[in-house]
Amino acid sequence: MQLEWLEDFIELARTRSLSRAAENRYVTHPAFGRRIKALEDWVGVPLIERKQPLALTPAGLLFLDAASQSIALLGAARAQFQGLGINRDAPLRIATGRTLATAFFPDWYASLKETFGHFPVSIVTSGSQEAITRLSAGDVDVLLIFSSPLTQILVDPERCDTLVLAREELLPVSAPNEKGEPQFRIDAESSASTIPWLAFSPTLALRGVLAQHLARLPQRLALRMTYQADSYDAIERMAQRGNGLAWLPRMVVKDSLASGELVIAGGPELIIGFDISLHRLRSNQSEPLMSIWNGLSSLHQDGALAK
Repeated sequence: MQLEWLEDFIELARTRSLSRAAENRYVTHPAFGRRIKALEDWVGVPLIERKQPLALTPAGLLFLDAASQSIALLGAARAQFQGLGINRDAPLRIATGRTLATAFFPDWYASLKETFGHFPVSIVTSGSQEAITRLSAGDVDVLLIFSSPLTQILVDPERCDTLVLAREELLPVSAPNEKGEPQFRIDAESSASTIPWLAFSPTLALRGVLAQHLARLPQRLALRMTYQADSYDAIERMAQRGNGLAWLPRMVVKDSLASGELVIAGGPELIIGFDISLHRLRSNQSEPLMSIWNGLSSLHQDGALAK
């Protein structure tokens, strides 16, 4: 039996969908199905009822509780053992996204060095769901991520501590026309025609932030998705070339706005605020991590690191 089979089963129980669970676990649908079948063979009884909608068998419900407790206990034990032989030269392991790794982390780390002195770090970048999974499994010390509906669902507040590091904004942007005005402009009150929209792929955390905000507007916006990508930089390039309107983090488009390659394409009601947050497992009590975490907590309470 492999540990990843338990994680697969927990994800399947959460989503109640083989295809969605396979996507979230970054494996193909057939491979995911084989792993679930292998787990059932190991347990010796069927765990799921293969119907629509998918349901757990009575044995599956019992096994879900055992699997969840096993993952939690193994993660806590692993973190405890890792903390026994403290190596002050060991890097702080951080899971994050590509944009935060390039547009936020360097300046943030520079501010930390001024306070804590030099300390080694190891960055691993991925999609938001994979980064959250790495934290949950204890494969990293902290998760640096855009706060979103996804993090609210998947980052367990019973297991994790959270710090809000900074406030950021999603800006509606477009290439300018000859007059310097937005080539594509959106209005929350009305829109004369459908506007081509450069959208986020499902793996990007800010997709949920944008969708939640748009759903709360009094009137549905006239948007037509013409392009989708899992890279904010790729979407920015498409917007610069006049291919449509996009919402992008201010940190991504600040240079393009300053140069005039992009302009704001909507009113203040279409500018969306969200947090950049840091998360850690409470079970990870390693000395280097706790020294930095406690220092950050104190600094943020005092407002010393506010951006």
